[in-house]
Amino acid sequence: MGTHALVGGVLNVFDQPSDSGGSGLPPSGSQGPPPDPNLLIAVDSDVTFSTRDYGGRTSYVAHHGKLGQYFRLGVEEYHVAVHFDGRRSLGEIHEQISNDGVQWSVEDVARFASELVKQKIASAHQAATEPKPDETDSGSADSDVNGNGAIDPAAPPNKPSRLQKAMQLLSLTVSQRFPLMDGHVIAQKCDRVVGPAFSRVGRLVWIVLVGSGMLVVLKHHDEFAIEIRRLFDPGIWVFLLLFWCLAKVLHEIGHAVCAYRNGVRIGKTGVMFFLLAPLAYVDVTDAWKLPKRLQRVQIALAGVYLELAVASIAAWAWWLLPIGTPRHFAAQIFLVAGPATLLVNANPLLRLDGYYVLSDLLEIPNLRMHGRAQLGQRIEWVLFGLPVGTPRMFGWRRPAATFHAICSVVFQFFWMSGLVVAVAMWARGLGIVLACFALLLWAILPLGRWIYKIWTLQPGQGFGLNLYRRRLIGYSLIIVTVLQHVSFSSSPFDRRVSVVVRFQDEQVARASADAFVTAVHVQRGDRVKSGMLLVELSQPELIVQRDQKADDILLAQQRAVQFRRRGELSRTAAEMENAESLQRQLVELNEQIAGLRVTAIRDGVITSTDPRRLLGNYAKRGQELVRVSDPREKELLAVVGREDMATYQAAVKSSSLSSVRLRGGQTFYASPAMLLPRAIEALPHPALAASVGGPVAVEPSTNPDREMQMIQPHAQSETPLDAVTSLMVHSGQVGTMTISDDRSLLTRIYDDMVASATPQ
Repeated sequence: MGTHALVGGVLNVFDQPSDSGGSGLPPSGSQGPPPDPNLLIAVDSDVTFSTRDYGGRTSYVAHHGKLGQYFRLGVEEYHVAVHFDGRRSLGEIHEQISNDGVQWSVEDVARFASELVKQKIASAHQAATEPKPDETDSGSADSDVNGNGAIDPAAPPNKPSRLQKAMQLLSLTVSQRFPLMDGHVIAQKCDRVVGPAFSRVGRLVWIVLVGSGMLVVLKHHDEFAIEIRRLFDPGIWVFLLLFWCLAKVLHEIGHAVCAYRNGVRIGKTGVMFFLLAPLAYVDVTDAWKLPKRLQRVQIALAGVYLELAVASIAAWAWWLLPIGTPRHFAAQIFLVAGPATLLVNANPLLRLDGYYVLSDLLEIPNLRMHGRAQLGQRIEWVLFGLPVGTPRMFGWRRPAATFHAICSVVFQFFWMSGLVVAVAMWARGLGIVLACFALLLWAILPLGRWIYKIWTLQPGQGFGLNLYRRRLIGYSLIIVTVLQHVSFSSSPFDRRVSVVVRFQDEQVARASADAFVTAVHVQRGDRVKSGMLLVELSQPELIVQRDQKADDILLAQQRAVQFRRRGELSRTAAEMENAESLQRQLVELNEQIAGLRVTAIRDGVITSTDPRRLLGNYAKRGQELVRVSDPREKELLAVVGREDMATYQAAVKSSSLSSVRLRGGQTFYASPAMLLPRAIEALPHPALAASVGGPVAVEPSTNPDREMQMIQPHAQSETPLDAVTSLMVHSGQVGTMTISDDRSLLTRIYDDMVASATPQ
């Protein structure tokens, strides 16, 4: 995933929008001592201001070059900020802005100055005046504001607490960033190769290429669905990982080149590790200087733009290549560069490319911050009755930000949970440690801070409790009760076991030897009786070999008699052994010769596809010749994984009917049969293989007699179907049998997460 996203981000400094359309300040009138009139504030020389229009309101963006951060100010805030030149005191600035028509109090000016110093875009110092004898400093060393309500120039701005330092250290264990080189130089060199893709002609070619690639995929969506199931084919993991790295490098080059062509200065580029996963990144923070929204959107989507072009080329390659490994690899390239990129990088619920595009389109800077702040306030209002603060946005943008926050929180909960489980399983011990750090950083510490905030809102009353503390304890008891319930109560959901329909006691006649088919006496749909001749084959060489073996046996027996008469017992034993071996070969030849006349061993119907096509052809040993079965006698073959065996056995003992749903829409009920004694790896039916759209994960078999085998051993059961149901369904139909889940709900959720994080 690309991490070209802003290093600092656009930060709204204040809470309440003003009528001028900016971020505004809270209303004046706060209690407290007056600010120090001799305090001087100077905006850092590295800070530059530019105008920006957000939602039809004019704002100003303050860019701190050294910090690489952006801050959004309203018209009034900007008017006040430009007066912080380090020469005039707060009192003088208040007098000046009052004359200019800005109705701020001295306290408002002091609070604004304090916020600028806290954000490190301004500094404070005292004017050269003699202190009065009775003045004392009542501020603490950890405060940015002295006892007079103004900024303390001696205090370090925004000093991190111990908890903040601990969270910073935890962040380093989960995510580390390593700058490697100047991204501007890379963009200049790559512009000659990649740059034309962003020209007018390049965009036209991209539209044709991506559009045609989508048509190829849509036209062959069934085949691509099979390729999706083979995404984790171990045979191509190394090549797929190599391509993934190259694709992400191309992704970041796209951001850099597009920013370069729009006149944006590119910062450092390098690699970062997020939960052990290597990710490329490039710093295009200066893209926020661009006044045109379309230019910023183009830069944000440049990486996805190039990857989709690669995915379309891979789709065409898949369609043109013959069946084999290159074709399969092309399909995997399409999946990685296409759907996977759209799911991650273009997803507006993750703070990546799609998020910044949505933020620009909605004209809501810091969409995530605003939405989650509003969502948090709503939750606190519902749970504790805390007042909702003055909104930072108005109109449709306010509910839009809240809705985005709800969707992103839900999505990221499952997304991050899956990542944590995957890392814990794939990286073993180190992965478990990183997963614990991530859980501590993303869940436990933020939850602890929020609980501490609610607990300390008011001093304790009776028994040290107050309204907020009592509610907090009550909600905690409810959560504990719910967790206990889901931990021990049975899951309300069901388990599903894969099944396939097949004929019961079906006769599958195969060629006993390599031979020519000389006669076929039946055709599809014919009803036959047991013992009826079906197919005749001819192989004269077998007769010759049989006669030769018979002669060899006779000679070996005669030599054994002669050696015994001479008293040569060892040679006698050798000849007898040779005769026995030849006798076994003769029996096998006789069986092959007898098998050249294929007869029915049961009553039934010929279900083979046109057996007469075999007439005059050469059949290899083991080749299927004809099938005999009864359409009224079918059975359900169920394959049960190790994790479902106990539950399946419980369903068998209960003798309850289970719902069976087959592809094609047929639904009926059947009583599960007992599992066969042993689990097997051999694929019991070809329709079950994931490689052909079935539900069972398979891999190439080590046995030359079969092509695929199941990745994990499965037990089997054979459930006979009644005549009516047998006539309703078709052999080879795949479906699922539903059985009750005996796990707790919490265990069910955990097992599903583990299964989704484990490559099949």
